[in-house]
Amino acid sequence: MSSTDYLRLAEHKIFKEACEILPKSVNKPLNLIAVRDSVLFTWDFANNCVLSLNVKAARSKQGDNVIHQKLLPLRPPLFTPEFLVINESGTLLAVAGSNGVLVLQIPPRCPPYGAFDNNKELVYCRSYSLDEHLLATSDVVQVRQVKFHPGSVSDSHILVLTSDNMLRLYQIEKNEAIDINKFLIGEKPGGVFPGSKTSFLDMYGEIAVDFDFGFPDIVQEKPIWKAMEELGISKTTTGSHQNIIQVKSRLKVVPSSPIEQEKNKKNGKEEEELVWPVYILRGDFSVLCINIDLNKRYKPVVKCVSSAKQESGGNDACSIICLKTTPQIVCIASATGLLTNSVLLDVDKEEQEKLKKSSVSYTNIPDKELIVFETIELELGLALTEDEESEKYKCPIFLHRDESRVSRFFATHSAGVHTISINCADELHDYVFGPADTDPTSDIFINPSSAEYLVCTKTTSSTKSNPVMGFSLYYEPTSIITLLGDGSVVTLGILAAPIAKKDNLLGLHGGDGENVQSPLKKMLNEPFDQYIQHILKKGASGPLLKLSSTTNNTPEETYDLLQRAAQTFREEHFQKFTKAREELEKRVNTLSLLKRAQKEELDKLNSCKEELREKAEHLAEKYEDIKDKQDELIKKCEELVMLVARKKSEPSDAEKKFMKEMQVYSEKCVSYQLAIDKLKSKHKYQEIKIANWKSQETKKVHTISEIQANTIKSSLVDSTKKINDMIKQVNEYKALLCLK
Repeated sequence: MSSTDYLRLAEHKIFKEACEILPKSVNKPLNLIAVRDSVLFTWDFANNCVLSLNVKAARSKQGDNVIHQKLLPLRPPLFTPEFLVINESGTLLAVAGSNGVLVLQIPPRCPPYGAFDNNKELVYCRSYSLDEHLLATSDVVQVRQVKFHPGSVSDSHILVLTSDNMLRLYQIEKNEAIDINKFLIGEKPGGVFPGSKTSFLDMYGEIAVDFDFGFPDIVQEKPIWKAMEELGISKTTTGSHQNIIQVKSRLKVVPSSPIEQEKNKKNGKEEEELVWPVYILRGDFSVLCINIDLNKRYKPVVKCVSSAKQESGGNDACSIICLKTTPQIVCIASATGLLTNSVLLDVDKEEQEKLKKSSVSYTNIPDKELIVFETIELELGLALTEDEESEKYKCPIFLHRDESRVSRFFATHSAGVHTISINCADELHDYVFGPADTDPTSDIFINPSSAEYLVCTKTTSSTKSNPVMGFSLYYEPTSIITLLGDGSVVTLGILAAPIAKKDNLLGLHGGDGENVQSPLKKMLNEPFDQYIQHILKKGASGPLLKLSSTTNNTPEETYDLLQRAAQTFREEHFQKFTKAREELEKRVNTLSLLKRAQKEELDKLNSCKEELREKAEHLAEKYEDIKDKQDELIKKCEELVMLVARKKSEPSDAEKKFMKEMQVYSEKCVSYQLAIDKLKSKHKYQEIKIANWKSQETKKVHTISEIQANTIKSSLVDSTKKINDMIKQVNEYKALLCLK
């Protein structure tokens, strides 16, 4: 496995085909690689199609059987693709360039290797072109950025930023691309410089260059007539529907606390909505914000978030990214390699009220502000010597979010790849969610952010570069995939977990006297492997060199490059290894001393153990003797008590009490005996009576009285007469029936 190909993708046929037909005349960075759910997508310039590969399956044991597929759009693009964007669900892929946007509908995946359309080599995909006529023919309108809206339930809404200060919202629905809405985010360009496509506003940095989505906000909208009354507008003066929409858009407020939100929800006074703010970057480093409602329930309003420009006064802002930290950190990149890190906060209520009183327009009052806490300057190109001075290199910079670590992102440009880590993100999170009485002057920003040069494709003395043509992150394991302009592929593994901080490694718990520990305890309680890892961590950038194959460096430049690499190893790596060796020796000496001390302590403990065992045996023997003597004394005491009780003439109180109880029991027994005798005599008397009655009953003869006999005879006579009458009637009926 090559040290520059961690995922072994350069050997795969997909990059061999894609790299052979890369355009050689491209000097700016592109982003022609996208990865979603372990599936890699890249563009094939020869066949005008998308190449896809399941990276996870290709790296498995059956990777030799995994082939890449060609996703052929039914409508080929009429522009040169510059970047690929795929939605979260992996169903839509946007192929975008400066003169067009083509959306491909990705078919569902199927086993055994997670490919598309039953693992066919060529897959036809339904495609949709967004505003093809406008973007292909206009000299002013160019595509700046394309992203899928994260608030879309169906994951089919696409937001496109164009160079005419316009945000265009589209939706792929029912096998067609629907143009939903357009949002003007600034002054519309009126003209361009002769012989170029650069507008006048673009020269002054008043054109939007990039955008990104922030955390969603719960927005509450007041009832329209109540809002109009608060503004002093009567119902009779606002008859048009346009005025109503304008008032609704002005009074979109965000509650200050969750308690107010719950209270308003219970009262039913305001309607809650979940909106995703879009932060738009202009060339002059100013940031705008717009909340786009996909359901068109209110008219979005563009608000200024930060109007402060850079101290240099340049108009070369090119990229913005909103990290998923709390509070949210916004990073802005310029074409000169300057990164500005800011914290996005809500505007103070008092200041907002002052602005409301002084401002005529209610919509221009900002509710968000950016607080800049640091700037980082990236090294765009490797300097061969420390004293080398060259002209400031400018190129577009793309910022990429790292989903495995929210405080880290990557920057790609014509000179290579950088990784930037925001080290204060955890401190900010702890401060926001910590106790209310936390000191706000604590050292939150004491650890500056770090920028590491991963891949270098240009030297400062060279005019030619090997631009990054594609970049994406793969998370199984976390690694980067980079496609360079000369067709080479670089895949590097990235550490996903952050390295422990030095303060934590040293076991510092604060300034209280109770928590102070000795240096020896600090050394023994710290995680030593993390401490050594922290020592061996690279401090200076030692990038992987991937210069253009067409660049012919002179022997002097090659020698200077070798000298810088050697100097970096001497100053950084060798010193760190020496320090690590010293720390290891200190730890070995300390542990050996502790081992000796512990052995001595063990010997002392063993001797003490023997002494304690002998004493325990001696005490056990004494205990047995004392127990036997105690048993003898108890028996003697019992005998003495019995003798004393026998010789005593008068009974004791207990004996008297017992005698009284026995006398009562004897009297009760006599009364019980008399009652029993009475019951027995009664029982005998009853038995005699029962015997006499039985003898009398046997002597009686049962006969029928004369009255009873007469009654029976009369009833029998009556029944006989009735029977004879019935027989006669039956005979008469029979005779009648026979005659008939």
